[in-house]
Amino acid sequence: MKGGCFRNIFAMVGCFTVLLVAGILAWEYRGQITGAFRSVISLGGEGTAPEPMVGVPSSGALRSAERKEEAIARRGGPGYVYLSADEIAALIEDRLDPVARAGMDSIRVMLGEDRFTFEGQVRLDVFSPDLLGPLIELLGSRQPMRVAGEVKFREAGVVAWTCDEFVIASFPFPQSAIPRLVNRLTGGTDGAFLIPIPETVGDVRVRPDGVTFYRKVV
Repeated sequence: MKGGCFRNIFAMVGCFTVLLVAGILAWEYRGQITGAFRSVISLGGEGTAPEPMVGVPSSGALRSAERKEEAIARRGGPGYVYLSADEIAALIEDRLDPVARAGMDSIRVMLGEDRFTFEGQVRLDVFSPDLLGPLIELLGSRQPMRVAGEVKFREAGVVAWTCDEFVIASFPFPQSAIPRLVNRLTGGTDGAFLIPIPETVGDVRVRPDGVTFYRKVV
C-alpha cells in the first residue's frame, strides 16, 4: 500500500516536472512556435502569398517617389528605400514616351514577385498601322491594354522591365511583336521598359506589397 502511494507521488512529481519544463521551453521559444503555427494555418487555406498591391499614378505619388530616389542618391543616405505601388505606377507613367502617355488613361500597376503588370485604356493611334494592322479598323479608337513582365536590376542607373505579355482588348500579341510595341510606348529601341534609377542603387526587389531599392555596397 505504501509502495503504491510512493509510486503515485513520484509519478505526480514526474508529471509536474515534465509540465514545468515544457512550459519553460514553450515560453522561451514562443516566437518560433507562433510562427510555425501561423505557417501551418496559412498552408491549410487559400491566399498563402501576399495579395498584389494595385498602384495608381498621381502627382503626389510621383513627388514622393522622387524624394525617396533623392534620399538614396545622397551621400550618407539610407541603405534602402521602400516604394509603394502608387509610387511605382507614377514613375512608370512619368517615363513613358510623351505621345504614349498623352494617349493613355485609367492607368494602374499591379506588383508581383519580381514582376509588374501594367493596365490602362489606350488610344490605338498611339501605335502605327504596321504594328496593329487590321486591329485598328476592327477595334475602334480606344481599348484596354495589359502589359506584364519580369523586372530586373540591369546595371547602375537602370531597371529593366522585360515584357512577356502584351494584350490589347482580348488580342494577345506574339512574343516576336512585343519589343516593337514596347518601344512605341517608351520611345526606346531596347524592346524593354528601361526605368532610370539613382546610380547609388545596387539592387532592386519587387514584391506584391512594394518595391525596395537597396544602396550599392562600395
